[in-house]
Amino acid sequence: MSAPVPKRPAKRQTFKSSRVARAHWLYSIDDVIALYLVSRQTVRNWRRYGLKAIEAERPLFLGQDLNEFHDRRRKEAKVPCSNEEIYCVCCKQKHSFFIEPFTVELKGKFLTLVSIQCPETGGRTIKFVRESDLYRLRELQKLNRSAETPD
Repeated sequence: MSAPVPKRPAKRQTFKSSRVARAHWLYSIDDVIALYLVSRQTVRNWRRYGLKAIEAERPLFLGQDLNEFHDRRRKEAKVPCSNEEIYCVCCKQKHSFFIEPFTVELKGKFLTLVSIQCPETGGRTIKFVRESDLYRLRELQKLNRSAETPD
């Protein structure tokens, strides 16, 4: 007889929509934990971060407040980058192609894969750029380097 296979814990899901909660329903902490597949500590952190709760015997959350909270979190988490910048998921910062040396990984028909090594963590970050943008980045990087050298 073989040993029983342990049940795998539920994986946290990335929701495509932040409107998971029904707007006019009330949710307890346990309901929120089950709905978003998060821990009790995460719900506490959300409350500290601004999630509105109805103070009763136990805190209750209005579905509309949950949806608004997650909409706001998603908007704040977006980090727009210009063509000259790349967002590093290792250190959660933008890096400029002018300052960091970049390497061309793969040339395609329309897009080119460019990568940099993060100076903070050493991880690699990639971005697809158009051929015209790559040419412009190389020219601007040459100008930036020539401005740094003393005459």
